[in-house]
Formats: sequence, structure tokens, C-alpha cells
Amino acid sequence: MPTNNILYRSFKKDYNKIEKMLLLPIDIMPISSSDEILCKTSVRLKSLWDTGATLTAIKPKLRDALNLQMVRTGSSAKVFGLGTVTDADFTVLNLKIRHNFEIHWCPVYIIDYNVDVDIIIGMDIISMGDFAISNADQRTSFSFIAPSMPERLDLTEKAKTLNSKIII
Repeated sequence: MPTNNILYRSFKKDYNKIEKMLLLPIDIMPISSSDEILCKTSVRLKSLWDTGATLTAIKPKLRDALNLQMVRTGSSAKVFGLGTVTDADFTVLNLKIRHNFEIHWCPVYIIDYNVDVDIIIGMDIISMGDFAISNADQRTSFSFIAPSMPERLDLTEKAKTLNSKIII
């Protein structure tokens, strides 16, 4: 099937055991920093890919360390989580997930969360493509491709094929 000249960007992260958290180092460019030097500097962060998070977020202490300026829209986003509702302002960053995979002018919300990661990658980014997790051989891996592939991923068809080979 032709791809209509669409450039697909992807990556895969492998772990040596079953993981409960999908962590991946990524680089950001704090383009909204009030510090001209920081605006041109790549910063390595520990990211958590979280399908339970609607938005991509960083902590206030990272916003402060990078002198990030907030986008002024006159309103903030309502963020729901862990039994609370928070108003969150946002800034923009360039995310460099891998050498050939960048997201420019990505909105990132400022939320104080209790996870030891620098940035949470939420469904606003994950929904830009296809996301898959595997735990084969007691080792976790996850992969991501953007934009979505032309055909839908369907593990039920794979299961049917594997089950048809079972001799009872």
C-alpha cells in the first residue's frame, strides 16, 4: 500500500525485565525560556510514557530551573487526577524523542505530580500515532510510530492464528 510520501517516525525501547513504568530518556529544547542560552540548549530528561495521562506535563521546579515562560491564553486547562482537579498553565517545548523523531512547539502543562520523572508524556502525544507494549519472554518493550500506520493494529487476529495451531 503506498504511503503517499508520508514520513513515519518510530522508536522501540527494550527492557531486561517486566517493567511497571515505561521510562525513556528524551531531550528537550526549552524554546520558551527567558534565558537566551537555555533556549538554544538541549536538556536530557527522564520521561514516563503514561496512557493514563491526558496531557504532557512537567513539574513547577523544572519550569523554574529552565526559566520557562507560560503561554498566556486567558485560561488554563482543568487537569483531573488522583481525586483532584487542578488548573494548569502551559508552556511550549521542542521534544527530541530520538535522533529522527522530534515534536516541535509541543504544549507542556505545569503540574506538581508525585512521580520521580522529569516529564510525563500523555495521550496528547501518544494519540499522534500507534503505541504498543509487549511483555514477551518476561521482558517489556514498547514501540511508537507517528503518524498512525495505514492499517489498524489488531492482536485478536494474531491470537486467532496462534490458537488455530493448537492441537487439542
